[in-house]
Amino acid sequence: MEKEIIQTPTLARAYAPYSPGCIVKKFGSLIFISGVVPNDVDGHIVCQGDIAGQVRQVLHNLKVTVEAAGATFDDVIKLTTFITADAMKDYVGSDACEEYLTSFPTPCESLIGVACLANEGQLIEVEGIFGI
Repeated sequence: MEKEIIQTPTLARAYAPYSPGCIVKKFGSLIFISGVVPNDVDGHIVCQGDIAGQVRQVLHNLKVTVEAAGATFDDVIKLTTFITADAMKDYVGSDACEEYLTSFPTPCESLIGVACLANEGQLIEVEGIFGI
């Protein structure tokens, strides 16, 4: 896949390592990843109340899913991250946020605060689009 990051001097620079947009020039297939949650292989939400631990589990689950499709984090086009309002203050500007965003090569990324997520104790959910 070949992509070009959109950057313009007429927009403020992003405060986090993401891009305002990208142009995908050449690719063979798009991979759409449904909401990835911080669960273990038995389906239990891990690290309840700990956004950093849940970020690490989501990264692991996302990586496994993406690799099963024949892609890597380098193939990211767009991520959408949902975080509960209670966890948002602990996430933004944290090491967990930095670890998450620097795992990818400046994707297009939206961060959305929500009242709650589907599973009790779940603080984060991520969906993505990858191209190979």
